Amino acid sequence: MQEMQDITLHKTAEYDGMPEALPSVDLAELSEDTRGGESQDALMSAGWQAIQELEDLRRVSARLFPRDLPRMADTVYAGVCMEAHHAGGDFYDFFDCGPNRLGVAVGDVSGNGVASAVLRATLQASLRTLRLMGMGDFQRSLALANQLLYRSAPEAMYASLFLAEYDERSRRLRYVNCGHPAPALAHDEEVIWLQPTATVLGLFSEWQCTVGEAYIEPGDTLLLYTDGVTEATDTCGEEFGPDRLLAVLRAQSDVPLSMLLQECLSQVRRFSQGNLCDDLTLVVLRCLEHGR
Repeated sequence: MQEMQDITLHKTAEYDGMPEALPSVDLAELSEDTRGGESQDALMSAGWQAIQELEDLRRVSARLFPRDLPRMADTVYAGVCMEAHHAGGDFYDFFDCGPNRLGVAVGDVSGNGVASAVLRATLQASLRTLRLMGMGDFQRSLALANQLLYRSAPEAMYASLFLAEYDERSRRLRYVNCGHPAPALAHDEEVIWLQPTATVLGLFSEWQCTVGEAYIEPGDTLLLYTDGVTEATDTCGEEFGPDRLLAVLRAQSDVPLSMLLQECLSQVRRFSQGNLCDDLTLVVLRCLEHGR
């Protein structure tokens, strides 16, 4: 299981979900603006306070990503998130669901900025709490999460979510896809797209879901992502799309997961020439072949 640990270190070291620097604030410009009779000192103080609040938000956001990874016997997995702003709405998480069972979540709250970050934290915290109560009943757990978001989210804000539980003894993956981009399950030459089984969370008071099932056999790879990956555009407005992402997965099918994630991010950034308007989140899970 050394590979899983190395992947996590790679994520925290290079892809910690944060921008290289906080948004700049021109304090000189602030000091020249004395609208409403505010003093220069007051304006400069407000500017420094805004920077500090963004830094606090950055720290809280960073701590929401998983740190303690459940150990699996025949499965390796990893995730990465690169946020386009100081705080974003993307997240991923891993849950210990018992011996040889792993919970996986990838979510995306609509919009960007502080409101999205707060709702993301709310949803992620609720999923962790529900996980402690048992994830077996997807319908009940997610209905509660939907109600929480519906009552607390600003109008027209919502979250897409892919939540799954994988049992490596039976190789069965049980999942609910709440309006999220369909993950790709690569099996030999076949690709299975795990399409939505429910609407997004937080948009409607009444909510129901269907639980889907798939099987991840030795050698198979499951790739999950948010729409920031496939909807990244080039200078002509063409989207990166799921087909290009799948091509990267195919070309990197035998490399360590850290290299696969890095190559996916590199291809998206190269395609968009670094002009990213949305968070990029990727999670990959691979069932090891016997003897490897």
